Amino acid sequence: MIFKFLYILTLCNLFCYPKRLSNKQVKLINVSYALDNKYINFFYTSLYTLLENSDKYTIYHIYVQVGNSFDINYKVIIKKFEKIYFNCFIHFLDMKNEFSNLMTGSLSTSTYYRLKLPAQCLSINRIIYLDCDTIVLKDLTELYTLNFGKNYILGRLDLLVDQLDSLGVYINNYINAGILLMDLYNLRKYNYINNFTDYLHKHNNLKYLKQQDQTLINYICHNKIGILKPKYHMWPFIDEKELINVNNKFRIKYKIKEFIRDYYNPFIVHFPGIYKERKYVTKYHKIRNQYSEKVKNITGNINKK
Repeated sequence: MIFKFLYILTLCNLFCYPKRLSNKQVKLINVSYALDNKYINFFYTSLYTLLENSDKYTIYHIYVQVGNSFDINYKVIIKKFEKIYFNCFIHFLDMKNEFSNLMTGSLSTSTYYRLKLPAQCLSINRIIYLDCDTIVLKDLTELYTLNFGKNYILGRLDLLVDQLDSLGVYINNYINAGILLMDLYNLRKYNYINNFTDYLHKHNNLKYLKQQDQTLINYICHNKIGILKPKYHMWPFIDEKELINVNNKFRIKYKIKEFIRDYYNPFIVHFPGIYKERKYVTKYHKIRNQYSEKVKNITGNINKK
């Protein structure tokens, strides 16, 4: 840990340099994951890409939400990533048995964990939430420093927007909750935690939780949701034709030129649902598979220590 401390001091120009190095500033970025045993290998790959593709001036504080059943051996492996990468600090947030009584469908209870981030991270005003089935291909400073405007949550457009119509909320800006930039300060200030909790207690059934916490986030925060550009949350489409077909299903559309441009140069790629399967091969599946093999070398070495 002393070496990490000296490394941070050097970056901050407190140790070697009286002035900023090349006019660069150290950037502190908060990132969170909600994790259970089922998704550990996806998480390893996502964490590895986050750290491998970071700028040398970026320091990540990574908050990992885990429940009571999470394997302690996985915690040991995850914490040792700190020894491999000097620019990260990993913190576990204990969820205990939170949300264990909720309807989850094909997902796990951990899908609801992100709802507690404003209450668990009281000293943090903003955070990037990442699903475990993501790969990070660029430094996330640009995403992290986006302006919220009047919104409290930023995400990318998603399908099934009409599911909220039957609940009395008609919106165009229905977002996918797999990658979010969250304004924790205002979510706390305006008591959204209680709004989330009240909704879950009253509506623990498929009609009101068709896409679990994603439905809830869009329902409760519908007038405080902003739209991320596709480059911050890309799906591994087969080709441009599939991308255009999906875009046509959104109530509001991304500009096709921007969508296609971002497809070839994304910050983060997300593999939800059918995209998660390895047999569904695109160039981004191949990239993910390459990273998955590399991270096995790290976790394998850690297991042997």
